[in-house]
Amino acid sequence: MARKTKEDARKTRTRILASALSLFAKKGYGHTTFTDIAARLKMTKGAVYWHFESKEALLIALVDEMLEKFSKQTEAIMPKEELTFLAVAGMMVENARLVVDDAKGRAFFMLMRTQIRWRSETMSDVRENLLTNQRFGPWHAFIKAVENDKRAGLVRADVDPVEVSNICVAVWDGMVQGRIDGFLRTDMCLTIRHAFDAVWEHIKV
Repeated sequence: MARKTKEDARKTRTRILASALSLFAKKGYGHTTFTDIAARLKMTKGAVYWHFESKEALLIALVDEMLEKFSKQTEAIMPKEELTFLAVAGMMVENARLVVDDAKGRAFFMLMRTQIRWRSETMSDVRENLLTNQRFGPWHAFIKAVENDKRAGLVRADVDPVEVSNICVAVWDGMVQGRIDGFLRTDMCLTIRHAFDAVWEHIKV
């Protein structure tokens, strides 16, 4: 019986996180209450508080869940051999497709980009982790790839790996945002690929 109760609690927690993600993305983090989340699930507000002591705690749990999802997703397509710029670029093109093709991925992307005011120290840490996470973060992957290519004599010695990474992540981020918003009128993956190819042409020997 205890095993069933624990499993039921896990399922309820998962449902609460899914409901919160949907509402946060649509209404905004600041405008969503525990009452809204509970009503969407036909639960009491107290039941939501039983699983999460505050809205910030719920958000952090949601971020942790999505980080784990993205980590597994990215690890599955991350090049297994030594990282190179072209290999990471190809991985990030595929990653963009996976994000926009997944409803939860799109909602989470929008939540992180537009619906949260990053003011408190805790929330700033969450945002920093999203951008630079070493388990799956594209920022670190591009830096490592450019450093490897420099050692192999494929990239000019004066190229700054951090600058290259910043450019590539900004391109990826903007293109995904444009696709989700419906403003990007070209093939997203092809457009990202062309942008990365242009960066490569600029930094290669």
